[in-house]
Amino acid sequence: MADPNERNLRKMAMDVMAMIKTSLGSDNSSNDQGQSRASTGQVQSSGQSRATPSTSSGTPIQRNMSRAFPGMFKNGPRFQRKRPAGKMSQMQFLLLDATLEKTPKPSEEMVLLQAGLGRRTINIPEASDHQEIADLLCAAYPKMRDLEGAWMLHKAMGGSGQRRLNLVSPDETGYTGAGLTRACGGKGCLYIMPIQHRLSTDPLPFTASEFKDMPNARCVTCSQSVPLQLLSMHVDTCSRSEPHSGHEDADADDMQSSIFNFTCPYFAHLNVVTFVCRGQQCLSSSDTPEVKTTCPICEQWVASDIVEIHASTCGERECDEAEYGDGSQAQKSERVLGFSDISDLMKTLNERVDTSTTFSICVTREDIVERGLKQWQRQKRSSPQNTLRVTFIGEPGIDNGALKKEFLTEIVAGVERRFFEGGTTGKTPKYSITDVGSHNFKTIGEIFAVSIVQGGPPPNFFMPWCYDFISTGELDYGAVTEDDIADLDLKKQIQQIRAADDVDVLEIDKIVACGYTGPISIQKKEEIIRAVVLHATVRLVPILQQLCSGLEIYDLLGMVRAEKDICRQLFAQELSRKVDSDFLVRSLSPVFSEKGTVKRQRESRIINHLQDYIQDLEDKGADGEMEGEGHLPDAGNENQIDVGKFCQWLTGQSHIPLGQADREDLKIVIEFHHDCEVRYGTHGICYPVVNACSRSVTLPVVHLGTSSELRDVLSKAIVYGFEFGRC
Repeated sequence: MADPNERNLRKMAMDVMAMIKTSLGSDNSSNDQGQSRASTGQVQSSGQSRATPSTSSGTPIQRNMSRAFPGMFKNGPRFQRKRPAGKMSQMQFLLLDATLEKTPKPSEEMVLLQAGLGRRTINIPEASDHQEIADLLCAAYPKMRDLEGAWMLHKAMGGSGQRRLNLVSPDETGYTGAGLTRACGGKGCLYIMPIQHRLSTDPLPFTASEFKDMPNARCVTCSQSVPLQLLSMHVDTCSRSEPHSGHEDADADDMQSSIFNFTCPYFAHLNVVTFVCRGQQCLSSSDTPEVKTTCPICEQWVASDIVEIHASTCGERECDEAEYGDGSQAQKSERVLGFSDISDLMKTLNERVDTSTTFSICVTREDIVERGLKQWQRQKRSSPQNTLRVTFIGEPGIDNGALKKEFLTEIVAGVERRFFEGGTTGKTPKYSITDVGSHNFKTIGEIFAVSIVQGGPPPNFFMPWCYDFISTGELDYGAVTEDDIADLDLKKQIQQIRAADDVDVLEIDKIVACGYTGPISIQKKEEIIRAVVLHATVRLVPILQQLCSGLEIYDLLGMVRAEKDICRQLFAQELSRKVDSDFLVRSLSPVFSEKGTVKRQRESRIINHLQDYIQDLEDKGADGEMEGEGHLPDAGNENQIDVGKFCQWLTGQSHIPLGQADREDLKIVIEFHHDCEVRYGTHGICYPVVNACSRSVTLPVVHLGTSSELRDVLSKAIVYGFEFGRC
């Protein structure tokens, strides 16, 4: 027995064949009817023709098939569901002109923008492929067509200032909209970096296609329509350019200009304003475009109708460096940057500290240098550009400024002992390839920069030739002498060469190792010594270069090279910044009791003893008993305590502040405690209580009655009281 499904399928096929045969039999008659209907249909209205059912049109076969299979044969239009539009993501791009390692500065971005390369915000479909993305970028940046597809996308990590650019890796089919959405996430900027080409950064005319989507604004000076993003740059150049006089193209022979002087009532006390007349007839006020006037301040030609406005503002504009003629570089820097002394320079450097987060260092006091360098290099969450915050392990003090100064004071002194060598004329870095490979000298440069900017001592112990290299980037070989060599072995070698009377005495291997390739003889002593001197200095160049790379934070290195003379005192031994007795005594601010009381007499006597104690410390230090001591003094040994150590115990710093305002603000408050026996009962001795962050100290009056008592108490307090407990 046949399957019911098979019987149904056979029946449907027979029905279809029957309909086809019926349709073929009536095909001729239907054609005649169709022609007659076509002739009569010309008089029917358009509304009636639209009202005819769709099933009445077409051949009988089509009508029968549409009735049998309505889903497959329809005379009317087939309605399809619209596919939803793809999701779009707004992304910010910036086209670079060449291959860079870091993001461009804001000033460089303006140059790129003026060249049609700057930032653009583009809608990228998530379903787009590499070619579609390339077409969108080329439409926004017409100059990208010159790259011929040789470009890659980069992204900078979070932070401020210049940041390192990291490659955004494309998929196997190139960059896609979905891939860029994952990489960018709608935040940040994607940098388009050329691989093989270098794009031109010449400014484009304001009518270029790159600026067509930018809003325009009218320049008041030249009445030109300028893109809004470029208006500030245009105003600077437009206001400084000479206005057109309106008769530039006139023949010089036809002008026959004559000049007469007229004193302007606005500038009668400054200068004489000169008007230009054509022939014998003076120009009227309506012909002002053809009248030019000299500004009494800058002596440039300015249109007479705006000379008052120009003269009131031209004195406030910064002059370009080219306007100074052949003046010295120091004078140019002073005019451009406006730094008259070190205090003014320090004020600018202090403003460059990023206070949005902290650069935290946690060390033990016993090993500040080695542990400080290691913790400095391990810090990844922030940068030395941020505010330094120090914690001494085991001490409860909270850093409000004094702990930071204490750390910088100790680590700068420790770095000087550990990584530098020399004498009273200055020091040079110790030759150590190991420290260069560990990037220790770059870290040292960062420590020096932070110490200078954030209240620590300056590293003013460099030899003059070292500072000249830092401030210029080049080594002056002719300025280096034997006295500039700090390495003891090389100095001893030079002494042996100079004292040698026979060539057999000379150590030939050491001489050849210094790079000397000439004949070794007694007659060539000076040449051999010169080779040793150059060898001692040239081998330190990579170390100084690494040190300079650390000084780049806060743009300190650029400021040093722009203000070479002013910054010399920060690195070279030309101006001592160590605290002396006069400065420390002037900084003391005692809080006395009422005049005429017994308490006031005791307090005055203690201050006198304190002044004698400070001056004696300076006198003993001048005799050389305390010079070069960087560690804590032995218990009770007053000879190892100097004025700087005493000031560091009180305030956290042992140097005179660099800024004038900081020097004036350094006041050490001295308070007196008369009733320690009432508070503590019967006891043998009390020590001063120091709060270094607030720069205050409380002296126990009862235990400081004599000069010897004060010296003994203070010496022990300084030795055992360096830990911070009240900050």
